[in-house]
Amino acid sequence: MFFNLSHNSFYTRGFAYIAKIKTGGDYRSRSWCCHVCNQWHDDLENYFDKEIAVQLEKSKGNKWPDIIGNGHESSFRIVSQRVLEVWEMEGIGTFPCFPMHVSPPFPKTLTTEPPMYFRLDYKKMVGVELDFEASGYVDAKICENCGKFSCNIEKTGNLQHLKIFPTVLKPETWSGQHVFCPKQPERMTFCTDKVVDCANKYGLTNFDFTPFEIGDGIGFKGVDYSTKNWRQKLPEQIRKFEEEFYRFTRTEQLPVVENT
Repeated sequence: MFFNLSHNSFYTRGFAYIAKIKTGGDYRSRSWCCHVCNQWHDDLENYFDKEIAVQLEKSKGNKWPDIIGNGHESSFRIVSQRVLEVWEMEGIGTFPCFPMHVSPPFPKTLTTEPPMYFRLDYKKMVGVELDFEASGYVDAKICENCGKFSCNIEKTGNLQHLKIFPTVLKPETWSGQHVFCPKQPERMTFCTDKVVDCANKYGLTNFDFTPFEIGDGIGFKGVDYSTKNWRQKLPEQIRKFEEEFYRFTRTEQLPVVENT
């Protein structure tokens, strides 16, 4: 059983949230354009290949989460040292990462010192390839020059607006890791159900696990992993999400786009 892994800061209350990166300058000033596909590269992976400091949203949070949300760069998966320790202890694995230092000022409601946080290095965690067409991407391709993923954004958006597409892997390409990233599109993070069980066992906070059956699951509030019977509850969670999704789409008047 596979899941998209992220933070759940938009559906949980009380957790600290990163507002911006403080150190190192502006990585977007060093961006470059591929002469074959005309896509821009922001040099993000090179800019953040080191220890950096972050600053919190001043009005959000009275406790520290185990995975912290980030409004500066949404692709970051930033976890506490406790997460890395229990992942190693439970046989989930050890993963390449870089320290993230949380700098004052902190919200007035947050009175304790922050734990050590680490950014997972998605560039070194590639462990699978996606089936783009089955996952609902239209005209998906990889640039032969720069390796960047692209698709027809308008057609893909319209198609996925009308139908729930699962996240589909090419099974023969999976590395067997419990936490891993796709080769393309970059900056996504996946995991197995063992990671969900670990979050339940140790009470890890603010994780968002979205089952592959519902793809990106925009609007899904995450697996309720707070109880041991989360597997038994998951089908009902998915059913309610699908019911709400299709109830909403019936009120919209968008043209049907063929996935050709």
